[in-house]
Amino acid sequence: MAVTWPTWSPQRVSDQLRMQGVFVSPTTVWRALHRLGLGTRAQRLLVLEVHSAKNTGLLTERTRQNLARRKTRHVQAEKPGELVCIDTFYIGNLKGVGKLWQLTACDAASSYAMAKVVPTSNAKEAASFLKDVVVPEVERADWKLWRVLTDGGSEFKADFDRACRELNVKHTRTKPRHAWTNGFVERLQGTILHEHWRIVFRRRSFRRRHQLQASLPSFIEFCNFERSHQGYRTKGRTPSEIFWGAVREHRHEEG
Repeated sequence: MAVTWPTWSPQRVSDQLRMQGVFVSPTTVWRALHRLGLGTRAQRLLVLEVHSAKNTGLLTERTRQNLARRKTRHVQAEKPGELVCIDTFYIGNLKGVGKLWQLTACDAASSYAMAKVVPTSNAKEAASFLKDVVVPEVERADWKLWRVLTDGGSEFKADFDRACRELNVKHTRTKPRHAWTNGFVERLQGTILHEHWRIVFRRRSFRRRHQLQASLPSFIEFCNFERSHQGYRTKGRTPSEIFWGAVREHRHEEG
């Protein structure tokens, strides 16, 4: 049905199925489509174009371009540590505290999250985050950090590049005007914004930066160990199950 009517939303698909006696919620429809690579209207239209091309024997230039974009995965990793996506997020200008940013990292293979509140967004803070937070966490899980992906911001140059060289970590950047290629960490930051900051700011008043930093780890732990995930990488598992898998395997072998 989704390919027959590729512009229909999950809600409309759900409604149409209900008329045929099949009761599936819009959320279930979306999850099923997402698992099959049909989660967006553009993906469904592309499948329709390919099917039509098979029947006619012709591929339009638009279809060729869309297929090329679909086959090229800018963010791909098989094991934790192969690629960690890093970005900055402006929290806001808090009364009595000043401007604050958040440095966020997301492991591409597991969706495992790491984050830190910082007083300024510069290369020195980003380098410190990489050396003091990201690398130690990856190594504690018995993996090695091979590559990081960032945008072209100034905070990911100079000191950050030097830190990457010292740690023997490859640093790649998203193409100009292609910020969505770092979408893993962008979505993670959106989750932290909506499910943490917008809630805690309504529950309490923060007077010091360390108070914000103290509130962040509990949510990050919840996100990694307890929050449900439905992405194609996690497949129902929590990020911690994948990220800490090597440690658990070693302990099992030793036992």
